[in-house]
Amino acid sequence: MGGAGPLCVANKNGLAFAAATFCGISAPLLASSPTVFGAALAFGLLLLLAARGRFQLVSDLARGARTPLGMTIVLTFVLWLPGVADSPDLGRSLAIWGRMVGMVIVAALVHYFLSRSSLDACLRAMVVAALVCAGITLMGLYVASPIYGLFRGKGWVDVNVAQILKYYGSALAILAPVVVWAGLHLGRRWFYAGLLHLTAAFVLIFTVDSLAGLLGLVAGSVVGGIVYICQRGHLMRGHAAALFLILLAVLLAAAIAWILFKLPPPLRAGQIINGVYHGPVEPGLPVSLIDAHRQYIWRFAFDAALEAPYFGHGIDVSNHLPGASVLIEKFNQALIPSHPHNWLLEVFLETGVFGLAFLLGALALLLRLWLRIGIVSPGTSAAGVALFVAFWSSSMLNFSIWAAWWQGVFLVLSAIVLAAAPRGAGANRSPQ
Repeated sequence: MGGAGPLCVANKNGLAFAAATFCGISAPLLASSPTVFGAALAFGLLLLLAARGRFQLVSDLARGARTPLGMTIVLTFVLWLPGVADSPDLGRSLAIWGRMVGMVIVAALVHYFLSRSSLDACLRAMVVAALVCAGITLMGLYVASPIYGLFRGKGWVDVNVAQILKYYGSALAILAPVVVWAGLHLGRRWFYAGLLHLTAAFVLIFTVDSLAGLLGLVAGSVVGGIVYICQRGHLMRGHAAALFLILLAVLLAAAIAWILFKLPPPLRAGQIINGVYHGPVEPGLPVSLIDAHRQYIWRFAFDAALEAPYFGHGIDVSNHLPGASVLIEKFNQALIPSHPHNWLLEVFLETGVFGLAFLLGALALLLRLWLRIGIVSPGTSAAGVALFVAFWSSSMLNFSIWAAWWQGVFLVLSAIVLAAAPRGAGANRSPQ
């Protein structure tokens, strides 16, 4: 009986180590498939709930929900419900709403767990897994495609690796800065491993031709680097980073307003015959800047949003709205093929101005939290800002913002980086 106590503690510590390891490898394993990413994260969640301190996690979760950031997110979810209730596909909208609530809770639990123990184990697992996955994908691209086919679970067969991995290009935009930061946190050799992964990430992004991934990685790296310099040097008495981000937000808002003003006119109803538009295509912006089809997608999304401006049409229903399925002859594609390809328009269209405003408020509070952390830990703050900017800038051009794996990678990586913040650096910190 005397040895049962130490053995129990060892088992609990082993559970914590395993939970941290699965949380760390989850995002890199997206290279295999979103399903593998989800499975690794699910294992990590089950293990951390079995580890010592699970009841404290519930207390932490309740405390986090009472912070300004936590309350803003709760209000955001509440304000999305009227649009969900009015959705043309209630079941779909409600399911995605519920899934998002669940993912935020999972990310919060991962954050609170790692902030108490096993963070370094999580980061080591992440760096190793990121390098291994990068090596396998590069071999699949440049040596033999069946290598990646096997990793994908399809067996030793030829696959179009570049086409399959296009989604992973965007994921690398948010993963690579975190891997570099993790290496810096762990020590010199790990930092070199992080830089090696960053190099591989650039090669992979260019190879799979992911414009959104390149935009996200460059934007995140540049903005994160500037924030680091501002906070490390305490420029303008520590206010330079915040002023820089405010200026960036103002310029971005002006650019978005200009783009919306220059979008082409709506399709002419008289030239839509049997669901096919045969009229001219007249882009309002240079197609070298934004392709013509995307301009028409954005025009339809913006006009449709104004038809339900307060609470939107319902989550993830943009391609089911009247007129969205009209086929544009010159593109041979629907007006809204799947989603608006811009998270701002998608959220405005589907949750209305109130849903969008509170989401933007939550994002502003998250940025404020990263800046507060930078007072004590500029590197962690810069990594968080880089991750934030990479995700939201890449989302301007790529997937639906409701894609589970895309949201999941962002939330989990944010939770991991936030767990490294020194206690007291961001009072009442929470990934919520």
